[in-house]
Amino acid sequence: METLAALLDATVARFPEREALAYAPHGEVTVRRTWGELAAGSRRAAARLRAAGAGQGTRVALLCSNRPEWLPIAFGAARLGAILVPLSTLWTRDELAYALVHADVELLVTLPGFLRHDYVESLSGIDAPLLRRVVLLTDSAPGTTRWGDLPVADEAPDAAVSPRDPAVIFFTSGTTAQAKAVVHSHGALTTSARRIADCLGLGPGDVWWGHMPLFWSGGFVMGALAQVAGGGRIVLQEVVEAGAALALLEREGCTVMLGWHQAAPLLEHPDFPRRKLELKKGSGGTHPLATRLLGADHVSVGMYGMTETATCITCARWDDPEPIRTRTFGRPLAGMELRIVDPETRAPVAPGESGEILVRGTTLMEGYHKVPRAETFDAEGFFPTGDLGYLDGAGCLHFASRLKDVIKTAGVNVAASEVEEALARHPAVRAAHVVGVPDPVRGENVAAFVVLAPGTAADAEALRAFCRASLASYKVPRHVFVVEEAALPRTGTGKIEKAALRRAAAARLAGAAG
Repeated sequence: METLAALLDATVARFPEREALAYAPHGEVTVRRTWGELAAGSRRAAARLRAAGAGQGTRVALLCSNRPEWLPIAFGAARLGAILVPLSTLWTRDELAYALVHADVELLVTLPGFLRHDYVESLSGIDAPLLRRVVLLTDSAPGTTRWGDLPVADEAPDAAVSPRDPAVIFFTSGTTAQAKAVVHSHGALTTSARRIADCLGLGPGDVWWGHMPLFWSGGFVMGALAQVAGGGRIVLQEVVEAGAALALLEREGCTVMLGWHQAAPLLEHPDFPRRKLELKKGSGGTHPLATRLLGADHVSVGMYGMTETATCITCARWDDPEPIRTRTFGRPLAGMELRIVDPETRAPVAPGESGEILVRGTTLMEGYHKVPRAETFDAEGFFPTGDLGYLDGAGCLHFASRLKDVIKTAGVNVAASEVEEALARHPAVRAAHVVGVPDPVRGENVAAFVVLAPGTAADAEALRAFCRASLASYKVPRHVFVVEEAALPRTGTGKIEKAALRRAAAARLAGAAG
């Protein structure tokens, strides 16, 4: 195992003058950095963070889009032994406030705003007791410090950091209304990065199209850190528009595709047929659009994992036979144990039978911040994923469905309960029940069945607009069905039958399409 700084420095030692990073705000690259420059930037970032009061164990939040500052700050925090807390640029004020308070953030490094979000304005209404300092990456505002004004002349050596020390706190949605804070060690992240690079066949000649946000575990670990491990290039695109993205992909020779919510927009753009793309590798082995986007000779793979496991815990290999790459999620990775059990009895099921997936191993999280381990892991240290699947005769995992009330849309988890609570705050809403409905591009979309209070009125668009005030855009229901209480399917014990609701939502959408 190694630290994040050691992972970067090992690649710098191999390729100091090779390009590591290219940054395109939209479609044109405006910044390029070599591996040596990226490492030097991380040391300057460490000096600035130290000057701002960060040290070993300090929780440093980073609220930033896919800009060239992101990775140097992340590795700079790692050199100090500080704990990075990536924050989503999509979040509302309430979501930011919860994260800053729950993660005990002491230092926030942020853009003043991004797209329609004004972070300076949002922060003015947030009471985070431990937050001592706010540093703006650009511009200035009262009560904040400018990043560029912090000194970089710092000869202090890197802190004595162990691979077992905590490195990052990622926020992820689960079955609870509030996002959970996942704590990962340096060793878990670097181990995952090296395993992913090996499975995807990444090397110095590969180029990752970095449209996935770095504040997600998939963007940081599966994308950026795996490229660091392989020694390839990272091409960050801050704002994605399909036409500009296609031109960027062709110009930069990108070979690695992760995050498949962008596949359909690329394929549907009129420029797609004339662009000569080199995308061949990545995570899309099981995706229905993989062959159309990557070509019949692609070597992308199926994989399974989550934020709690530092992304992949099973993964096919780029050189596996095509049926394994495209019809399974691969075998358990080195250091990981999978157990398939009956969801009720917790007894192991026979090979080939479906059950809940339990996992234990080297890249499993340290735990949820402020949640006792006994509430998260079983007595043997296994983590119940809440997903159903089975292992075939070759030991490859097949995903079946979700036990947990979680919707995965465009690669992001959305807790149904969080959306239900947001809808329930509307004065006209008596009850709200949220499910995921299949979508060929996004995986699932958020759908809500809403029962209105007697004597009130609200249409679907009004309810969606209400949700936008408190929820990130990807959590806002794409489909809202206003129904009578009697129309809701219930179990014999009176509980809402979510599986039947999912079927009802799918039927309504199919009828509308027909």
